[in-house]
Amino acid sequence: MTSVVPVSAETPVVARAETRTAPDGDAVRPFTEEAWDRIAGWRDAVDRMPFVVALADGSLPAEAFAFYLAQDAAYLREYSRVLARAAQSAPDPAAQGFLARSSVSALEVETALHRDWLGAHAGLAAADVAAVEASPVTAAYTGHLHAAASGSYAETIAALLPCYWLYAHVGGVLVELAGRRPGGLAGHPYAAWIGTYGDEGFQVATRQARALADAAARWVSPDQRERMLRAFEISSVHEYLFFEQGLTRPAWPTPPL
Repeated sequence: MTSVVPVSAETPVVARAETRTAPDGDAVRPFTEEAWDRIAGWRDAVDRMPFVVALADGSLPAEAFAFYLAQDAAYLREYSRVLARAAQSAPDPAAQGFLARSSVSALEVETALHRDWLGAHAGLAAADVAAVEASPVTAAYTGHLHAAASGSYAETIAALLPCYWLYAHVGGVLVELAGRRPGGLAGHPYAAWIGTYGDEGFQVATRQARALADAAARWVSPDQRERMLRAFEISSVHEYLFFEQGLTRPAWPTPPL
C-alpha cells in the first residue's frame, strides 16, 4: 500500500488549479474531482474490506500486519525511486522540491518506522527488512508506477497520487472505526500506527500532491487526461490489492511437480 510521506514545513502549498474552459465552451472539472469520483467503487470496497476492518478493531493477527508492513517497506523503496524521477521532470522549483523531499522521506524516515515495528514485534533485524522480496502484488504495483514514470510528468503524478490520497482516506476510516471500540485506541494493539494517520503533515502533503496533479492536468490534451485518469484508477486498484495481501499473503509460485 503506502506510507506517510510528510511534507517539509518549508514547502509552499500549491494553489488548486482553477477550472478552465474547453474549446467547446464547457467547463473542465479539476482533475482530482473527476479522478476521486472515478474510483468511488474502489474507495467503498477499501472501507469495508476485512483487512481494514480488522486493523481498526484490533483483531488483525500480528503476522498479517507484519506481512503487510514488510511489503510496505519493499514498496517504498521503489516508490521513492519514482518520486525522484518525477522530481527530475517537475515543471517548477516548488514541485521539484516537494517531490525530492518526499522521495527522501519515503526512503529514510518511513522505512525507519517499519524497521522499528518489525524489529520489536516480528523479530526482524534491519537487514532482514531491507532484504524483503516484493510479493507478486507489490511487484505489480511498483511495476505500474515505473511504467507510468516512463511516460509524461502528468501521468507520473496521477499514478503517484493514490499513495497519498487513499492512504489519508483510509486513515480517516481507521480512526473512526477504532474510536468505536470500548476505550477507543486505549489498549489497541495498533494504536501507535493508527495514530500516525492523524498527522497534519501528511494531510498537508496530500493536499500538495493533489494540487500538483490538478496543475499538471490543466493544459493536457483529452487523450493525455484520460491516461492520467487511468493511471490514477489503476494505482487505486493496486492500493486495494495491497491491503488485501495482508490477509492473503501471496507468494511467488514454484514450478508444478
